[in-house]
Order: sequence, then C-alpha cells, then structure tokens
Amino acid sequence: MRKWLSCILLAVLTIGAGAQEPYPELGAKLEEYFMALLGESPDVQTRECDFLISSTQDSLVRQYVALKIYDHYLRSKVMGDDAVAVHIAQKWFLSGDIAMKSSEDYFNAQLFTEFNKSSLIGADAPVLMLMDPSGAPVRVPAEDGWSVIYFYDTSCSTCKVETPRLKALVEEGKYPLRVYAVYVGASAESWASYRESLPGFLHAWDPEITSDWQRLYAVLQTPRMFLVNPSGTIVGRNLDTPALRSLLNKEFASASYVYGEPSVMQRYAQFFTPYGDSLNVSHVMEVADYLAARTFGEGNVDAFKQVEGDFLYFLSSQKTEVFRDAAIPFVEKYITRLPDVWTTPADKAQIVSLGRMLAELSGRTPAGSLVPDLTVPGVLRRKPCLLARGSRPGRYALRKLKGDPAYLVFYSPSCSSCKEMLAEVDRMVAENRKVRVLLVDMDALLTDAPEDGAELLDTFDLSGLPMIVELDRAGVVKRRYLSF
Repeated sequence: MRKWLSCILLAVLTIGAGAQEPYPELGAKLEEYFMALLGESPDVQTRECDFLISSTQDSLVRQYVALKIYDHYLRSKVMGDDAVAVHIAQKWFLSGDIAMKSSEDYFNAQLFTEFNKSSLIGADAPVLMLMDPSGAPVRVPAEDGWSVIYFYDTSCSTCKVETPRLKALVEEGKYPLRVYAVYVGASAESWASYRESLPGFLHAWDPEITSDWQRLYAVLQTPRMFLVNPSGTIVGRNLDTPALRSLLNKEFASASYVYGEPSVMQRYAQFFTPYGDSLNVSHVMEVADYLAARTFGEGNVDAFKQVEGDFLYFLSSQKTEVFRDAAIPFVEKYITRLPDVWTTPADKAQIVSLGRMLAELSGRTPAGSLVPDLTVPGVLRRKPCLLARGSRPGRYALRKLKGDPAYLVFYSPSCSSCKEMLAEVDRMVAENRKVRVLLVDMDALLTDAPEDGAELLDTFDLSGLPMIVELDRAGVVKRRYLSF
C-alpha cells in the first residue's frame, strides 16, 4: 500500500510545479499516505516523509509537501507522532533547507522543537532534581522501577478532573509505580492543602524552576503526564489516566510472557534451515542481530526482550556444537552487556540466570583447550588386535588416549539416544583401527565413584547426554557436542 502510494505521490509531485496552491490533488494523496502510515513506528514514518520531501524538485511544491507533513504530525493525537514533527522541523525548516511561510511560523517551530525534543517517546527521561514537602531533594524519575510524572496546578480546571482519576488508579495498587505529583505553581499554602487529598503520591515542586522542567518536559500547560520504564526510557507522554491504564496493561502483560513455547522454537529452527551444513557461529549471531535491530533498534524494548529471551531458550535447547558455541557471545552481547534491560525479578529469574548458566556450561573445556589432567573410570573401545582386547574397563588418563581420532563419550544407559550412539560406536570401532573411544557411564560413576563424577560435572558440560568430545593426539579438544 505505501509503495503504491509513493509511486502515485511521486507522479503528482512531478506535475505539480505549474499548479497553484493548495494543490488539491497532491493534498488528497498526502492524506491517503498519512492513513497508510498510521501505526508505523516514528522511525519508519520519518524515513518515508524524508523520501517524499527529498524527491520533490520544485521549490514551491517541496515547501507545500514539507509544511503539510509537519502540520499533520504537529496536530496528530497519536502518541509518538510528535517525534516526526520534531524531526521534520529540525531537518527541513530549522536547518534552512526549506523556508516556512513566515518568521512567526519559524519561531513557533523553534519553540515547539526546543520544548519537545527532550521528552519524546523512546528518549531517556530527563532527570529533575526537585524538592519534597520538607524541602529535601528528590530525584524524578526514580532510578529503578516504573515512574509516572504528573505535572499539575491547583488552579487548573482540567487537573481537577484528571487528579481524582489518577488517584483512583494509584489506590488500586495494581501496578508497581512511583507516582510523582509535580506542582507547577508557586503557592506553598495552596500546594500543602491540595496534596493532603493525594496520599500515595510522591509530591515535589521547583518554584524557582531551577531544574528547567518546563522546557525538558514541554510543560506549557497542565495537566501533563509521562510514563517512564525501569530503564529510564519514556514510554508514554501526553497521557490521561485511561491512556495510562491502557499502556500499563500492555506493558505489564509482557511480564507474564512464557518463553520457549514449542511453536516459537520451531520457527527459530526454521531460520537456520537455509544454512545447511555451512552453519557457523557467525550465522547464529547474524539472526540474533537481525532480531535485535527489528525490536531494540526501533525502540521496542518489550519486543526485544521477548524475541531475544526466546532465542536464549532456543540456544539452551540445542545440543549441537554451533549453537552451544554461539551461546557465549550471545549471552555476553544481549544479556550481560544490557543490565538496564533485564531489570525485573522475572527477567533475572528466567533470562539472566539461564544466560549465565548457559554461558558457563558452554565455556567448560572449550575447543582449543588442553583436556583436564584427569584419570576416570571407563571402558576404552578400540578395534581388537593380537595384543589388545576390543573393550577394556579400567581407569584412564584423558590426555593419553592417543587415538586418531580419540573421543570421550559421556552417556547414560537409560538414555535412548545414548543407546543409538553406542551402536554407532561399535560400527566406527570395527571400521577404523586407529580410533579410540573412552566410554564413561555417568550413572555408574555417580553411584560408585561420586567424587570422580562430581569432578567431571565441574569440568565438562554434561547437562545433556550423550556428550561427545573429540581430542587430538596431544590431548587438545578439537570439537564438542558431536553426534555419531
């Protein structure tokens, strides 16, 4: 739809130069275009609008298109659209690339931009140092947790309607919020009387306006309400209480998100089907990077947490070499380095803890490391010859297997896939006189020699069996998470 409208608009733009204002055909097409863009992110809308403006060659038509776009987003009641208006003003008008109709319009665009650029959706909430009723300093918003910043005046008629609605929401206690009621007036007596009716609010003011709250939060009239998430990002602005409630319901619904649903895991597996046998760690990270760009890169933190949380669960469910090797860079990049994203108790329990555990397990005895100098009970399998039996129980030094190749195989007799693996070991040993396979029965080891078993559990990732490790003749780990 948008691509089709772009083509029509470009066609109209090329013939519009000889027309007189108000360019009715072009104006109608622009209105259609705005409808097609409805619901897209501000980033998408700004790119589309920039494309249209830059594609216009005639200066008068270009001015008309830019002003039409600016006016549409300036007047829009859709939360977040003001970011497009700020962008258009800064890029095209305040830069001098396109003239506005008058100096008054230019001044108003400057004022609008200066008073809105700091408090747009997705921006870091400006930190205000205000005073509480006792005169002590108070930081707004909170450094952690959810914050509502509510600017009001005791003489504001709209505030007298909005404040009781916000009070009712606070008294429900349904959402873990700090609600900062910021008085914008200068009468200490009026403020004292008003705040008595608002228990549960955190009251603050700045009568001298030393914190610059008017400009930073565009408080040119009251009431003015913002929602700030635990990361300090503005996720709602110009809210009334019903809109705040709707936004909170949406935000907190994500807290009950269930990671690792089978249908989601299947879709993730399909991402890697085209790679076939050429799949490597870089390919896995490319998919993770793509998911991050489509969510976090567009300011949607909740969507980012869902897709990358599911990706973590997908990696933890895979027992193949590539995916387990990819776990370490993935956890480092998208969990460890982003502590301000994974902030809730659910995040820490479901994501942060799992990520640390997965990275720690995947980092045990990695490829390229010398196998630990351990001697463990096991059965050495090799092709029989005149001087050696095919299977020899005993204790074996892991660094001295000296096969070509040599494999450590940790298994459980009760595991169905382990039984299939043992049958494949029989075939492999029968065909290759140089191969050495040390079979370690973890069930028996943990029962008969628990100290040895505990040492192996600390040394190798044995969270899933069978676990097969390939060694070279020097005892260096070549590969892990193999299958026969």
